[in-house]
Amino acid sequence: MPRLDPIEFTNQWISSYADGEESLIYHDISTIMNYQPSMPLPHDARYESVDCPHLEAGLIEWNDPSFAPPADGSDVLIPPSSSVIIRVGQLTSTPESPYGRITIPESSRLIFDDTEAGGPTIELDTLGITVEGALEAGSSTCRIEGNIKITLHGEGNTDSVSDRHLSDAAATDMGLKGIFVSNVEGARMDIHGKLYHPTWTRLAAAVPGTVSSAPSVRNSELFLQDCVNWPDNGKIIVTTSHVKDTRGYNFNEEATIANSGVQCVVVDGREYGKITLTSPLEHYHHAGEKEYQCEVGLLSRNIVIQGNDKSDPIDDTPLECDSTSSGWTKVPCPDTFLTGLGGHTIVVGQAQGRLRGVEFYRMGMTNVMGRYPVHFHHHDPESGSVSMMTDCSVHRSYFRAISIHDAFNLKVERNTAFDISGHAFYLGEWKR
Repeated sequence: MPRLDPIEFTNQWISSYADGEESLIYHDISTIMNYQPSMPLPHDARYESVDCPHLEAGLIEWNDPSFAPPADGSDVLIPPSSSVIIRVGQLTSTPESPYGRITIPESSRLIFDDTEAGGPTIELDTLGITVEGALEAGSSTCRIEGNIKITLHGEGNTDSVSDRHLSDAAATDMGLKGIFVSNVEGARMDIHGKLYHPTWTRLAAAVPGTVSSAPSVRNSELFLQDCVNWPDNGKIIVTTSHVKDTRGYNFNEEATIANSGVQCVVVDGREYGKITLTSPLEHYHHAGEKEYQCEVGLLSRNIVIQGNDKSDPIDDTPLECDSTSSGWTKVPCPDTFLTGLGGHTIVVGQAQGRLRGVEFYRMGMTNVMGRYPVHFHHHDPESGSVSMMTDCSVHRSYFRAISIHDAFNLKVERNTAFDISGHAFYLGEWKR
């Protein structure tokens, strides 16, 4: 992974950013107990890509006249015993006219090409993907550098402002608005996006907010405890430092990184990350020595799996209601935010799911059991397959984030980031 060259920044910090005698917080003084280490690079971060599926010979093009499915909502069957590749410009689907359900039979593979960094996005709109063979974007030794976006749509009333009317069918149909990796020996979903590292870190200096005597530039130029390689125009989350955190009392903030907005700087001999935002943050975000510093996480990834724009709940007002009991004066209303119906992914039984560098957005079906952004279900210990998930993000989730039920041979690494304002990381029946 390319490393940002650090630049000397001590004089600029003292003259333009420091508030009195304030110093930046480095790892040695970030906690009251022990040294807080940086996240280590994954073991494959420094190796050249090999065994890239999109570079194999003999692949069938998606728009080959012998195949070339129409984007009219009708189902698509990948030809038996074949490997089909999707390249830029070959897909005819749109949000208004998606492909139907795509089925990849046991003997077949559906492969995404790599457009390389800065290239156009491959955008697939579909009613769902059932995987009995293989769905591939990169491999364990080949991370994709280009942009891929898979948007999952619902079936039914196209004039509706919501997909919520699909919920009854969703309870019994694993493939509806989802990527369903079947309980078939050899079935797998291999998606490996660009490595951004670390996926989250902590503030090295507080964000003063708009009501403060501290230098206002620190509301739009954040200092981090780690150097990062985050992308221009990437979306980030800065967590709240308020004790209370609800929909109506929300001081988490999302922001966008400016062009050329990522630097690695050296202040007093120590390296820090510095990111410039397109607009300043509004609220105070705490960072204190040997106590607590707000987290800053990258939400964007170059590979996105998302629900369509009809996924959002339509019962989203009011945000809060008056409390009828002691404690907080406001509480979540009992009959709101029940209609979110996003996409979902599920890997079942003998199947294998390996996910790296993937952004899951507008995913999860509110109160529909088993329909989560990422779901490993009854992973079979006898199958010998190993599933994993690392350096991913889950945000705007309508039902949990990751669910692991009776899972064996599964690895979920610490540097998988979740939207703090979404649902909590969920472990089902975790077994070792």
